[in-house]
Amino acid sequence: MTLKKILILGFFCCFAMASHSQRIWDGEYNRLGLQAGVNHFNINTDSLPITPKMSWTAGFTTWDSFYNDFEFIYGINFFDFKLSMDGRVKQPQDSEYSEIPFTMIGVQANFFGSYKLIDHYLSIHGGPILQINGKFDARQDAEYFFIEGYDNVNPIDLEEISSVNFNLAAGIAGGLEKVKLWLQYQYGINNILKKPTEEGLGEKEPALADLSGHISMVTFGLIIFL
Repeated sequence: MTLKKILILGFFCCFAMASHSQRIWDGEYNRLGLQAGVNHFNINTDSLPITPKMSWTAGFTTWDSFYNDFEFIYGINFFDFKLSMDGRVKQPQDSEYSEIPFTMIGVQANFFGSYKLIDHYLSIHGGPILQINGKFDARQDAEYFFIEGYDNVNPIDLEEISSVNFNLAAGIAGGLEKVKLWLQYQYGINNILKKPTEEGLGEKEPALADLSGHISMVTFGLIIFL
C-alpha cells in the first residue's frame, strides 16, 4: 500500500474516533487523547541478518469506560519502522559487510481491553491490532548490494512485504488522569515476509523458499488527553 493511501485511511479513522469521543457523564467517560513515542522494531527470523532499530510513532487514542474497573481502548497510530540488514557491495567480492538501512511507514488500528489496577493512575491492557504496511524501502543504491549469506539476493528483493499484518499486544499505562506514560509489546501473528516468497524469491535463492518472519516490537510513549 502506498504512503498516500495509508495517510488517507488514517485520516478517516481519526475523524470517526473524534466524532465519538469526549463524552463524560456520571463518572463514566469517553476520552480522546493524542499520543507520541518511540518504537523498537524487529522481525524475528533465522534466515536474514536483521538488526532492530528505533524510530517514532504518533496517533490518536480513545479510552472508554465499560464496567467498574474495565475499559476499552481503541485508536489509530502512525509508525515509522526502521531496521537494517548486513550486506556488502557486489564488487569487489572481498568488500566488508556493513548495515543496509530499511524504512517503512505503517498505520495501526487497535482495540484493547483494559483493567485499572489503581483507579486512573495505573492500568494494564491487551488485544488485537490491524497493521497496514507500506513498502519496506532500502537505501537508494540497494541494487549494488548483496545480503550477507546470499550472493543472489539484494535488498530490493525484500522490499515488497505483506501489506496487512495482525498483531497481538500487551502493555501497561500509568500517570495522571490527563497525562499518562505507556509501555507496550507487540508480536505479529502472520508471516510479514510471505510476499517475497510468493513472488519467486525461492527460485532466485532456494534457501529462502520458505522465508518466514514475525514482527516483534516494543513501543513507549506519552498520552495527553484532550
